[in-house]
Amino acid sequence: MMSNVEPSTDYRPSKRLNAEDIVIVVIIVTTLLLALISTALWFLEDPILIPPPIIAIFLGIAVAAVLYRFLGGVSDATFKVGALRVTGAAAILIFVAWWADGKLEANKPMPAVVPFDLTKHSIPEVATWFAVDKETGRPIKVTFPPFNQTHEPPQMAEINGKRRKNVLALNKEGELIIVKSNESEGRVLGSVDVNEINKLDFYDTFSLQLKSYRVVSFGPNDKIDINKDLPFILESRGFYDNYSNIYVIDKTTNEDVKELNMYLREAKVIEFLNRYYLISVVQVNHESSSVDPYAKIYVAEILVSHDDKL
Repeated sequence: MMSNVEPSTDYRPSKRLNAEDIVIVVIIVTTLLLALISTALWFLEDPILIPPPIIAIFLGIAVAAVLYRFLGGVSDATFKVGALRVTGAAAILIFVAWWADGKLEANKPMPAVVPFDLTKHSIPEVATWFAVDKETGRPIKVTFPPFNQTHEPPQMAEINGKRRKNVLALNKEGELIIVKSNESEGRVLGSVDVNEINKLDFYDTFSLQLKSYRVVSFGPNDKIDINKDLPFILESRGFYDNYSNIYVIDKTTNEDVKELNMYLREAKVIEFLNRYYLISVVQVNHESSSVDPYAKIYVAEILVSHDDKL
């Protein structure tokens, strides 16, 4: 007895992943890893708080991809929000993202709030600066009302004491004399009026003139008022070794102001009451036997004339 055995036509589909499956697997793995890593960043010592909706979207993509490709499809899935109705994989993605966002938001760690402290959170250090008015440069107090903190400027005496050490530069620009700082990249501090500089007796040009008074002959012990316009009188108090011992005496107080030991025909300039005078021995004879010893003295006021413009 012969029997015919027909070859079996039953076969199983291949278990190998095709190109589309590989893409889906990569998407699933990538989005799950991103979701896990993003969540893990919340729990670092110095946490990085990735917003919950971003993590939720990663999870939604991963779940939707798994259901779409490997668990029989999601064509019947529906997600409805108000009048909006979404079906299929998009519905799964939106639902999972919405659900995960709510869970993540409820468990999101609160960032540590560091209270503001001006002494710690100021760069540069608060001790190295103070605020000034931008128009006048006047030091001002800075207040931070939400933190109940203030920064007071130093006392003006302290500021002035430090600024006196600063070397400044003067530059003439047209009719102005500009004051600049040599230590702050040429920062302009202001300008100086020419008349203010002239008050310090600084001038561009000047000349000297002598307002002469008479020549007077002094013996060894004479006290003479040379001229009524002079604020002082002269008194000789002895001659010795070619020196004439002359004293300048204040007319008002009758007190000695200066002692001048004049050698032979020597001349000296003195300052008295902010004015300058030339006192000179123009002729002298201390040892002649035929005449009494004497010294002839010339007095003149030194006048300074100047150009008022620098």
